[in-house]
Amino acid sequence: MDTIALSLHPLSTRRWGWERWALVFLILIGWCLRLRPLFDNRLHADEAWYGYWGLMIGRGGDPWLVHVPVDKPPLLPYLLALSELLIGSGAGRPADELAVRWPGLTAGILTVPLTGALAGALYRHRGVALVAALGLALSPFAILFSATAFTDPPMVALGLAAVLAAARGRPGWAGLWSGLACATKQSGVLWLPLVALVWIVKEKGNRRRAGMGRALIALGIVVGLVAAWDVIRVALGGGSFWQAGVRGYGGLRLIWPHEARMRLSHWLEWARYLFVSPAVNLLLLVGLPLLIQRALCAQGPSETGLADVSLVCFALLYLLSLWLWAFQLWDRYLLPLVPLLAILLGRVLSILTAHRLRWAVVLLLAGLMSSPARNAAHSLYPLGSDHGAYDGIDQVTAFLRRLPEGSVVYHHWLGWHYRFYLFGAPLYLAYWPTPAWLAQDVRAFGASGDRYIAFPSWEVAERVEQAIAEAGYRLEPVLTTSRRDGATSFTVYRVQPVR
Repeated sequence: MDTIALSLHPLSTRRWGWERWALVFLILIGWCLRLRPLFDNRLHADEAWYGYWGLMIGRGGDPWLVHVPVDKPPLLPYLLALSELLIGSGAGRPADELAVRWPGLTAGILTVPLTGALAGALYRHRGVALVAALGLALSPFAILFSATAFTDPPMVALGLAAVLAAARGRPGWAGLWSGLACATKQSGVLWLPLVALVWIVKEKGNRRRAGMGRALIALGIVVGLVAAWDVIRVALGGGSFWQAGVRGYGGLRLIWPHEARMRLSHWLEWARYLFVSPAVNLLLLVGLPLLIQRALCAQGPSETGLADVSLVCFALLYLLSLWLWAFQLWDRYLLPLVPLLAILLGRVLSILTAHRLRWAVVLLLAGLMSSPARNAAHSLYPLGSDHGAYDGIDQVTAFLRRLPEGSVVYHHWLGWHYRFYLFGAPLYLAYWPTPAWLAQDVRAFGASGDRYIAFPSWEVAERVEQAIAEAGYRLEPVLTTSRRDGATSFTVYRVQPVR
């Protein structure tokens, strides 16, 4: 698949020089940095829900996800199903968490060479390519999201592959990767303008028009397959993922004026974690306007100048769309900016430093980013997956799995986790909307079998205790788990009659 070849220079020979060995080293460093958060953090609720989709496809007899509310396109659920079949057990064990996160981890690692290759294709400069790959490998944002099962890491990797294909004059591949990015997450459509811009910058004349046709055909095939999948699900009685996704994104409306300041503050707060290093952030703040100025003041349009303007404008418009459209304020929406800013960082440094200082600059940049990268590997930034809130969920679900067949597990906050970790367990999961409903259910059926309920540390049991006490029952603690800081994370209670 030459579109995503690891070469840092489109004109380089097949001989392995120091640049390629440096890239291999960066991939290994990036892999190591991403492994610790992969195993340290339990699944976020969304990750557990996606993992449940994969189990329903691969093991649960619902290959079309008709009986499950789905708000995402089909590519990731089927990748998860394959991963869970290959390395998972379907019994809520640590291997199952790894299986759920394996596609995201793979995508996150591939993004390192993809970023370097795209920088090399755009600028034909080994230094820019190396710095771009370094920035992506050591970005705290990229490290912490590569160790998750969110849809964003695969979507970003596929979108980058599409832009790289356009930069290398492969329109069919560009259309295919663009379509697959959209088939991973609806926001993958935002890569299309950048793919088109890069293709226009790199190609000219009739070849451009013919190439656009091939790209649109490949894109149309993938989008058509996704639409067909959605139509089949609806025909079988399921809901449209597109309609559910629009609701999940907040209705796709423009924000109200009173929301502007709050939303901008949130996005800028998340954005400071893209690289964390004040020196790197300052370089980007000063360097991006410099790139635009150089491009506008040049004697005539150049390929590198047009590439600068395309990347900077796309990044600004992407951030502007997140701000002004009522998207949810979720940190992971900024992930597509990381590879683009890493490329622009390499471009800024190539302008500000002499060629003979290239290695010194690369080493200095590595030093500036090493501490934030190490902190990210230890999950010290509030990004990505769980950071202790769900510590102990594996112990809770292991305890619940050992309960007698037919035991009832009430849930209010942990339903998505239970669907994944307790998949296939002979238990009855009952959602309780209010303490009054729970008390009524216990009063009616409490004598018919064992009943359990778990409270996370951020909730209190007093209201439930009071409600079921009026029904003649009490909560008996049977298991307590702890977070990594020693505080209680979960308490499991057995519902017992008052004697």
